[in-house]
Amino acid sequence: MFIGYKVNFLINATNSSDLKFGRLYLNQISDMIHIPENIQELKSYKPGKPLPQIIKELNLSEVAVLWNNENNFGPSPRALECIAKATPNSHLYPDPVCTELRTLLAKKWNRSFDEVAVGNGSESIFNNLFNAFFKEGEELLTCEGTFVAVYIWAKANNVKVSTVPLNQKFGFDLDALLGSINDKTKAIYLSNPNNPTGAMIAEQDLVEFIEKVPEHILIIVDEAYYEFANDLGVDYPNSANYKYENVLTLRTFSKAYGIAAIRIGYAIGHSKLIEAIMKVKLTFEPSNLAQAAGIGALSDFEYLEKTISNNTSEIQKYYAVFKELDLEYIPSYGNFVMLNLKTEGIVQYYFEELMKMGVFVRPLKAFGLSHCLRITVGLPEENELCFKALRKLAAVSAK
Repeated sequence: MFIGYKVNFLINATNSSDLKFGRLYLNQISDMIHIPENIQELKSYKPGKPLPQIIKELNLSEVAVLWNNENNFGPSPRALECIAKATPNSHLYPDPVCTELRTLLAKKWNRSFDEVAVGNGSESIFNNLFNAFFKEGEELLTCEGTFVAVYIWAKANNVKVSTVPLNQKFGFDLDALLGSINDKTKAIYLSNPNNPTGAMIAEQDLVEFIEKVPEHILIIVDEAYYEFANDLGVDYPNSANYKYENVLTLRTFSKAYGIAAIRIGYAIGHSKLIEAIMKVKLTFEPSNLAQAAGIGALSDFEYLEKTISNNTSEIQKYYAVFKELDLEYIPSYGNFVMLNLKTEGIVQYYFEELMKMGVFVRPLKAFGLSHCLRITVGLPEENELCFKALRKLAAVSAK
């Protein structure tokens, strides 16, 4: 009542002395509200100019948007069909248990219903993991140069992240991770293939690693690019088929299925792990439209085959162009390739010059790899535009 009175007093104040008193009081209130240090230290997301504005300012007639590892074929048609059918029921709350989608995912991966959790993208599930499993003082162990959201959500949840460097091939250094486990280690995060480097952990290496990790430590295997990697690497593992009680696999519909904006992902693991995640997730997460999109996408075999086939063939063209231009690249098992350009200055030069030619790529300073650049594999015509721009840059540099 007293606070409300003072706020109303400020709103209705008519002279300078009243306003001064009101502002002073509100400042005192704000001083009383302490924002935790871990939140204060987080950097707010600062988006750049909207893409349409950049295109207009640069007067671009053709573009290749290759910076977010999106699926440029657009959304799965069957996902869109299911969204349309679900829309009329948008006045109703969605199924909080996600019964139909979880049932389909369990069948697809030969798991039981209670071994599957669904959320607003695998990133949302990852955030839920901190609430479900971590106590004060417990730490997450991972490598430097991996998915940036891992560090952000850990910081937001006041969880310390211990890291080891990537190996010389820009992949996860499993031996170094094993050697860094201590009594505070609660979980280990593996990105396979790693975003943004594209490096893969092979089947035998992953199994041997899991069996060496103490059973009380959770192993989170992020397989966001599973569909692409499974086609690119004969020894790429499918951890969703593992039955280790401490292994949790993360997957997403954002990449191969082309519905990144819908925000739908899932986790597969032991029923006790899934039960804990389901307890802390938002009650009606994900939405009815997202659940419908996931259900439709799972049945869109033609779309998925087209997407995977395009990536597998087009990524080889990138390798050929990189070799032609003597650019160092990291063999990738995702829908992207990373270039090692040696210095941050060269990366920035490539980023800016490629943008002027309509090609949008991703500098990796935010990932701790300021000397590297990531390029998404797009549609054939987009990739050709990128190849043309890269050759033009090479020709200019040669002069």
